Amino acid sequence: MPLFRWPMNRLIQAGLTGGIASGKSTAAATLAALGAHVIDTDELARRALDPGMPAFDAVVRAFGREILKADGAINRERLGDVVFADARQRQRLNDVVHPEVRAAWQGELIELKRAGWRGVVAVVIPLLYEVGVQDWFDAVIAVGCAEATQRRRLCERGFAEAQAEARIRAQSPMAAKMERADFVAWNECSLAVLEQQMTRIWRRLESLAPAGGKISN
Repeated sequence: MPLFRWPMNRLIQAGLTGGIASGKSTAAATLAALGAHVIDTDELARRALDPGMPAFDAVVRAFGREILKADGAINRERLGDVVFADARQRQRLNDVVHPEVRAAWQGELIELKRAGWRGVVAVVIPLLYEVGVQDWFDAVIAVGCAEATQRRRLCERGFAEAQAEARIRAQSPMAAKMERADFVAWNECSLAVLEQQMTRIWRRLESLAPAGGKISN
């Protein structure tokens, strides 16, 4: 049950971005609890690489069967080590996966509009600025934290320090994302404080509904 139900009269699109391990998923979960519909492009990308999906065969052709596990699924950590070590390889992967993800995300939006959705749709896109889709949204939210915190969180997830560093360096600097965003949530805090920040942002997003325009800070 959402914590709030705001009287929205149109669909508001919010892009949610930030660095790796900054807390985007937690921020998105808070928006979902407040009543937003969340589309997570990271999850769509994971699904795109499942066996039987069009991107699966294309990625195996591009990177070879050595990226597969014994059960035939893609070894995502092994593939990650390849692409995060070489920008050209990373672009090869993006060229295959990004169109599939974008089609899935846009398809979900179309279905929401057909169903008459009125409210916030939060689209989680880690590389939002890198792929140049920031102008597709009524507002952009950036979730940030210190680089040392990113490293710690990635290492706690089981990544070696070199792996963590490569993944951080593969994205635009956190400060650049925060500077360009309409809203910033700084995630060097407790869960309760992050939720408070996201609730304030939610209330500003709600104010867009009757205005029918982009956010103005």
